[in-house]
Amino acid sequence: MKTTTTSIPLRVQASAAIARSAHYAGDLTVSRLRRVVDCLASDQGVVHVDLKALKAADGTSHLQGRISGEVEMRCQRCLQVYRQPLVFDLDLRLVSSEAEEARLMRECEPYLLIDDNLPLQEVIEDEVMLALPLAPHCSRLECSGGGTG
Repeated sequence: MKTTTTSIPLRVQASAAIARSAHYAGDLTVSRLRRVVDCLASDQGVVHVDLKALKAADGTSHLQGRISGEVEMRCQRCLQVYRQPLVFDLDLRLVSSEAEEARLMRECEPYLLIDDNLPLQEVIEDEVMLALPLAPHCSRLECSGGGTG
């Protein structure tokens, strides 16, 4: 099966992307991730995205890949800005009904498609937000938090 690589569109038709095993790779500036920016010290930085829509051997549909980059956060201990690395893998099970989503909730990370619409940039933004630390803190020894992790 042929794989098509494209940049990161706002949204795609899920069934078509899965049928062609679409590969989405590219960079998104942090400033384009508006909800993420609200959690950061600045809108500087780039998020590297490498995702693939695919049908697994068991017939299930997935969005899999890796997201990485660095963002600027403010330490809650010393209030200084620091660079927070982000590197995480993603494996979303794409489902088309709320019943299927509820049934799979304990087995995997389901993502409910509405009208066969896969909002790629929104998914990326959601996943980056989930990867951010709840209580950001730098690792500098001189941090007023005492330097312990």
